[in-house]
Amino acid sequence: MKGLAVAGISLLVVLAAAPAALGHALLRQSEPPDGAVLDAGPERIVLTFTEEPEPALSLIKVVDSSGRELEREPARPVAGQALSLQLQIPTLPRGIYTVTWRTVSRVDGHVTGGAFAFGVGIAPAGPTTQPAAPPPSILDVVARWIFYVGVSVLVGGAWVWGIAFSAVPSGGARVLTLGWMVSLFGIVALAESQRADAGVTLGQLLGTGVGRALIWRAGAIMLAGAALAVAVRAPPRRRRVALIAVATCALAAILAHVLAGHAGASSGGWRWAKILFQWTHMAAAAVWIGGLAALLLGIRGGPIEANAVAVRRFSAVAGVALVVVIVTGAARAIDQVGAWALLISTAFGRLVLVKIVSLCALAVLGAVNRYRHVPRVPRSLPGLRKVGTAELTIALAVFAVTGLLTSMAPASLLEVASRPAPLVVTGSDFGTTVRARLEVTPGTTGFNAFVLRLTDYDTGQPITAQRVSLRFSSLDHPDVGSSTLTLNASTGGAYAGRGSNLSIDGRWQIAVTVERGVNSVEIPLALALKSPSAEVETVRLPGQPTLYTVKVSGAAVQVYLDPEQAGPTNVHVTFFDAAGNELSVGALTVTAASQRGEQTTLKVLRFGPGHFAAVGTLPSGEVQLQITAELSAGQRLRTSLTIRL
Repeated sequence: MKGLAVAGISLLVVLAAAPAALGHALLRQSEPPDGAVLDAGPERIVLTFTEEPEPALSLIKVVDSSGRELEREPARPVAGQALSLQLQIPTLPRGIYTVTWRTVSRVDGHVTGGAFAFGVGIAPAGPTTQPAAPPPSILDVVARWIFYVGVSVLVGGAWVWGIAFSAVPSGGARVLTLGWMVSLFGIVALAESQRADAGVTLGQLLGTGVGRALIWRAGAIMLAGAALAVAVRAPPRRRRVALIAVATCALAAILAHVLAGHAGASSGGWRWAKILFQWTHMAAAAVWIGGLAALLLGIRGGPIEANAVAVRRFSAVAGVALVVVIVTGAARAIDQVGAWALLISTAFGRLVLVKIVSLCALAVLGAVNRYRHVPRVPRSLPGLRKVGTAELTIALAVFAVTGLLTSMAPASLLEVASRPAPLVVTGSDFGTTVRARLEVTPGTTGFNAFVLRLTDYDTGQPITAQRVSLRFSSLDHPDVGSSTLTLNASTGGAYAGRGSNLSIDGRWQIAVTVERGVNSVEIPLALALKSPSAEVETVRLPGQPTLYTVKVSGAAVQVYLDPEQAGPTNVHVTFFDAAGNELSVGALTVTAASQRGEQTTLKVLRFGPGHFAAVGTLPSGEVQLQITAELSAGQRLRTSLTIRL
C-alpha cells in the first residue's frame, strides 16, 4: 500500500508539472496558407495534418471580418490524400477571412484545433499566432496509466504463475481477476476521455476509427477474461495452457493499443518496424514489472525450494526483458525526439529524460536483486522483497510518465508541424565565382521569409558581402513592376529578410545582388510559388504506370511517369477540355520540389498540341510537381500534384 501511495503521488506531480502539449493531428500546411494574399477567392480550403484526421469528428469553418460564418458543407477527405481534409466554399469577395478548424486524430483520438487568416485582394495583418492546445486531459493520462497497470498484471501474473511456479499461489486468481477488471476499466475511462474531448456521443465515437481502436482493445481484454475464467476452474495441466492464453490475449490488447498510438501513426516503409519495437517495448515491460509483482506475491509462504526455483526462472526471463526494454526504448526515443537539443527544449523531450532516469534506476535495482539476492535464495528472500517493492514503486511512476508521453505529440512531430517546408532554389553568377542557395518560407503568395547563403563556387567557403538584396520580377505578369528587398546579415553566415514581394501567384525571376566592391556579382534565380492542389483521380492498373487526373478550371490534366521511379524519368502531361478533347496549350513549365523544398525545373518536350514530356531527375520520397501552362487569350493554368516515389 505504501508503494501505491508513493506512485499515486508521483502521478499527481507529473500531471501538475506537465506544460501545455499539442495533440497529434497537427496542422502541417493549409491551402491557402496563413497570411496569403489571393487575387481571387479559393474554391475550397484544404488542411493537411501530421496524422490522419477523423472526418466525422472534424470541423472547418470560415468567417469574414465581421464574424459572419460562410455557408458551408461538412469537411470531407481529399481523394488520395489520407492526411488532408477539404471544405468547399462559395465565391469570396474582396476581404479578410479567418479559417477555424478542429480535428480528432483517427489514430490516437486526440483533439487539436487552431485558426489562420488569408486575404482576397487585401493583405491580412500578418501570419496568425497559433493558440496553444490545452494540456493533456488528466482523465486520458490516468486511463492509460490504469490500462498499463492492468495489462501488466495480466501478462506478468499469467506467465509467472503458469511457468515459473508449479501452481497458482493463494490469492493469485483474485489478483488476475483484479488485473482484468483494471484493464477493462482503463479502456472505459479512455473511451470517456476521447468522447468528451471530441464533444460527441459514445455511439458516434464508436462508429469512427478512434472507436474501433477502443473496440479492438476491449475485445482482446474480454477474450483474456474468458481464458481466465477457464484457468480458474481448470485442472493444473490445463490451467497452465489457459494462463498462457490469458497472457497472449493481454499482449494482443497491447498491440491494439500500440496501433492506436505514435508508432501506429507512422508512415513509410519503417511503420511496421516501429510498431514492432513499441509493442516489444511494452510487452517486455509487462513481462518484467508484472512478473515481478506476481513473483513477490508467490513467494509469500510456500515451499522454500519451490520459491527458489521460481525466483531463478523469473530472474532469467527478467534479465532478457530488461535488455529488450532498454534497446527498444532507446530506438523509440531516437525516433520520437529526433535531435539531442529537443531533449531539453521540449516538454516531450524532458519527460523522455525523466523516463530514462527512472528506467536506469530500475535497472540498478534489478541488478542488485539479480547479482546479490537471487544467488543467495532462499536465505535472502527479505532483501529480494524489499528491493522488488522499490522496483514496483518506481515502475508505477514510469507508467504514469508513459501515459503522459502517449498523450503528447512527439518532439520530432512538433518540429515538422511548427515549421512549414520552404522552397529552395540554387544558382550561380555567370562567371561561376559565387553560389547562392535561397530558402523561401512558406513559398506561397504573400508574406514570406527569405534566407540566403552565399559560398565560393570552387571552395564552398561562406562569402561575406557588404550588402545583399533581392530584386523580384514576375515572369507570368511582366506588366507588374519589380520590387527589391534588402537582406540583413544573420546567424551562420546567412542573410535574411521578410516581405510580401511575392505578391502574385506564379513564376518569379529573383536577381540576387551581392555587393563586394570590385567582386560584386548578380545571380539569377527562378522560382515557382507553391500552387493550390486540386482534386486528383488516381488509376492504377497492373503493368501500367499510375495515371493521375487533376481537375482544374474546367479542364483536366493527365500525368504519368515513365519510368515510375526516383531518378531519371519522363513526366508526361496531357491537357483536355471539359468535353474530353485534347486542349491546345502554348508554353509549359514543370518544376519538381523535393520534401526538403529543393526546386528544379524540368526540360519540356512537345509531343502534340496538348501533350508534353518533362524530362529530369526526381528525388525519392514525396515530390510536388508544379505545372504552369499558357492558354489562349493570355490565360494561364496552374496546378500541382504530389506523388511519392
